[in-house]
Amino acid sequence: MYFSIFQITDLIRFDQNCNFDFHKIFAILIHMNQSQLLSLSTGYLSRLHLLKKDDILTLREVIREHNHLYHILEQPIISDTEYDQLFHTLARLESDHDMLDSDSPTAKLAILASEQFQKVKHIYPMISLDNTYSVEEVRDFEVRMRRILDIQKKFDYYIQPKYDGLGLAIIYSYGKFNQAITRGSWIEWEDVTIGALEIKNIPKQIEALKDVERMELRWEVMMSRTTFEKVNLERLDQWEKLFANPRNAASGSLRQIDPLVTRSRDLQFFAYSIPQIEQDENESKFYSLGKYGELMNLIISWGFDRKDFPFSRVSGIDELAWVIEKETQHHTEYFDFDIDGMVLKLDDMTLWDDLGRTEHHPRYAIAYKFPAKQVRTRVISIEHSVGRTGTVTPVANLEPVDVSGVIVRRATLHNYDELNRKWVREWDHVFIMRAGEVIPEIVSVIVDVRDGSEKIIDTPVVCPICSTPVEQETGKIAIFCPNSHCPAKVLGQFEMFVGKQAMNIDGLGPRQLEDFINKWWITDFASVFQLEKYRDQILELDGYQERSAQNLIDSLEKSRHTTLDRMFVWLNIPNVGKKTAKQLARTHAQLVNNMNPLETLFHITEEELIAVKDIWPETARAFVIYMQENRELVEWLYNELNIQYENIPDVPKWVSEVTGKSFCVTGSFENMSRDQIHGMIESHGGEVRSSVSSKLDYLIAGESAGSKLTKANECGVQILTIDEFIQKTAN
Repeated sequence: MYFSIFQITDLIRFDQNCNFDFHKIFAILIHMNQSQLLSLSTGYLSRLHLLKKDDILTLREVIREHNHLYHILEQPIISDTEYDQLFHTLARLESDHDMLDSDSPTAKLAILASEQFQKVKHIYPMISLDNTYSVEEVRDFEVRMRRILDIQKKFDYYIQPKYDGLGLAIIYSYGKFNQAITRGSWIEWEDVTIGALEIKNIPKQIEALKDVERMELRWEVMMSRTTFEKVNLERLDQWEKLFANPRNAASGSLRQIDPLVTRSRDLQFFAYSIPQIEQDENESKFYSLGKYGELMNLIISWGFDRKDFPFSRVSGIDELAWVIEKETQHHTEYFDFDIDGMVLKLDDMTLWDDLGRTEHHPRYAIAYKFPAKQVRTRVISIEHSVGRTGTVTPVANLEPVDVSGVIVRRATLHNYDELNRKWVREWDHVFIMRAGEVIPEIVSVIVDVRDGSEKIIDTPVVCPICSTPVEQETGKIAIFCPNSHCPAKVLGQFEMFVGKQAMNIDGLGPRQLEDFINKWWITDFASVFQLEKYRDQILELDGYQERSAQNLIDSLEKSRHTTLDRMFVWLNIPNVGKKTAKQLARTHAQLVNNMNPLETLFHITEEELIAVKDIWPETARAFVIYMQENRELVEWLYNELNIQYENIPDVPKWVSEVTGKSFCVTGSFENMSRDQIHGMIESHGGEVRSSVSSKLDYLIAGESAGSKLTKANECGVQILTIDEFIQKTAN
């Protein structure tokens, strides 16, 4: 017989003393229909503040099932943030109505272990951390500790990355690696020793522990994003299901029956805890550790890697709050590993016992979680977008959702192979993220909750704008519209032409361009510089007044002063972006000799370009063909514009102490922009870099330099003021 969720809920509310095994009923129900679980969870999330005592039992079962999907099946159907909201609501309801229960998921992680590996009991429970999402809640965390301890002294805190990995305990017996077990439930989980033996950065023997019968260490097993991409490419070649994220990949790799597969995945283990020293009074005295920082140094001395933020230890809640705000903005600069927050621990371990712990989390530590990168939403429709090159791209229109502080309504699907690979349909529930904190993209589809209403989108056979049959080059993935007069291509090309990377013309946005093109005032690139003759007509258009029209004319005149590499970008030559354009401009400068600079453009050969680093044959061919087919346009523009040879790397106008050195610029400067400083570096033959490492020669630091300055100091990079840098250019 089949019972709905709501029928079961009604039964519970009707008689809580009945003999039904409700845990089993709910587990069976939800396993049968994950769509129903998602619907119920979404309903709860939409009215968290309205939930009452009667919702507690059902909410427990919902959270248990999400635990099973996340930890066992590695197939979550809600985001981490949504799970935390449900979890904290349940904890609040249980507290408000005095319904605390040792069997509740707020007390322990009660999930079933996989039957693939042997169950192992933890001597010391592997409990979780309580989560917070704001500085205010972190301050409340300190208030709670002070209330328990009844002391007012300043607290020191130790900060660690909160890795999004797989919790693991490794056990040494008389200094030899003996066993590895996953976190699992609070008491028991899986023996994965065979896989853990293949993790290279886990010491197989620790000399300092040769006389110790048993020693256990804990932290996270991780896979780097670089390795994750490599593994998924290999699985794609083999037509295997792709891993959703690095955590999923790490978990699957560790649990391989074949250890050779695990070895090839390059997993990393980062240790952060020694439970018997932290929880056993005798062991604590033996090692004479009073600070958590001392514990971490002990772990390092045993041969384990340490991957911390630049701020490992801070003094006082105000400094902690400042670090949280800074690292929330800059944490992506430090790691090739996924982290979703910071672990904040009271550094004074002598106070840990007094603070104690619940069955779910310790009271001396808390996890501050960064704003969610991956969130759940729904695909409303999928449209076909045509870009400036004619490439047709599927774009998903989404139910609006907040992703890292930005309301996202659209996400690219890149191409139709990607659409089919990710199996995205209209009305699918999906996880999305902002790649590089900027571009929204669909990470994965929640396939298990489909109800049959989803619509498959076919690859178009004609251009959605002009209805020209689309084409596909041999060996290429993308499809494109071959019609050179396609309105979408034309508009896109002009948008590129007037954009900041090219001519940088203010006052010519997509709406204005479309108006001017429709009126035939703009017919080609050259006609853009002749808009002044339509000045009176422009003033008659909506949105234009005397001042705005004049600003447009002034911007056009200013844009005539440009560089050769910028001209290459906005000519819209296939395969030529900003970096390649600078390579082409450099090559042109080297080939000029006694020849007219303009004529040199038309005499450059494919062979000469292919010989240049990072210029591929298809790019060389496209450049040569463009120059041959568009000679009249290039000649007109070259003669009409004031072409400068600045900002071209490796062609220094001057030789100085800057030549051959690498620079990173950070902070703000009173009289110069960063672009101007970059131009000075490149004109003197220096290299501009975007990040700080030990290989960097100089960091030019202005006001509010932030985390890059800190990292430069840690790496031993020489710091320059802007005046010191200018002095070097003069030598």
